Amino acid sequence: MTITARDIYLELRTLSIEVQRIGQTMDGNAHRLDDHETRIRGVERWKYAISASVVTSTASALVALVQIARS
Repeated sequence: MTITARDIYLELRTLSIEVQRIGQTMDGNAHRLDDHETRIRGVERWKYAISASVVTSTASALVALVQIARS
């Protein structure tokens, strides 16, 4: 079997069309990826905010207990 220049050309055209189709699909999903990143950042913010609030409230409770004990 001989592979001609025309065979190579047709395969390259097919490959080019497929790559363009995949590129269009990826462009259509770009907003979904951005939304996903936004949601992950929001969850991370809550995670760190909750940790900080627990430490702060625990420290405040300890200070209140010490003040009550001194009274």
